[in-house]
Amino acid sequence: MTAGFWTLVILGGVLGLLLAVAAVWLSVAENPLIQRIQEILPGYNCGACGQSGCAGYAEALAANSAAIDLCVPGGAETLQKIAGLLNKEAAAPAGRKIAFVFCQGGVRALNAFAYSGILSCQAAAILQGGYKKCARACLGFGDCQKVCMFGAITISEYGVPRVDLDKCLDCGACLKVCPKKIIQRVPQREMKQVICSNHDTPKTAKAVCAAACISCGRCVKKCPFQAIELKNNLAVIDPDKCTNCGECAGECLTGAIV
Repeated sequence: MTAGFWTLVILGGVLGLLLAVAAVWLSVAENPLIQRIQEILPGYNCGACGQSGCAGYAEALAANSAAIDLCVPGGAETLQKIAGLLNKEAAAPAGRKIAFVFCQGGVRALNAFAYSGILSCQAAAILQGGYKKCARACLGFGDCQKVCMFGAITISEYGVPRVDLDKCLDCGACLKVCPKKIIQRVPQREMKQVICSNHDTPKTAKAVCAAACISCGRCVKKCPFQAIELKNNLAVIDPDKCTNCGECAGECLTGAIV
């Protein structure tokens, strides 16, 4: 054995001891409350709470730096459990909402030019806002379907997304990735919807999409509950007045009310 060998052994031992001391010195004890909150959260890691996932939300709640009602997919039961654990008062939950795609154009909406780029709505929207003549038309590449971790979105025969009401947990992921902003949160209860986002004049809307609302006003006149009005060339239904009677849908010339 040489002196150099023993020097290396001693040096290694000293460095190892220093690392062990540093690990103990720098370690931070985890707040046990974080673990208890994580056991309550559903574990979807969907980001609806605005955090990186359930672990991040649990840490924020334990640190009292986040509201207790941000886990929308967890529903009222999760909210009540968190409120009970943190000794806070939970507000009465609002009616449940789900995502809804306000476009049914798809292949029925005319193209302004041929697009052959990346098969992504966000990528396609970079080029002149998209390849459709209707500025608010769904681009149909399914970005929303890809981010939905609950399998709630499928693509219809017309090439536009449709949301399964029973599977949607209102996490909001699809809303965030849609470049055309045609996915919105609506009350889950039964009511009619104007499935269009086109605000063009009636003549232009009719020219660019066979399924567009052309703001003719027939639904407004037909509704017995005064639940519909025209706003910026688009029929809008008041959810507080709509009874889902269906009179408006039967009157719509383009089938834009479902």
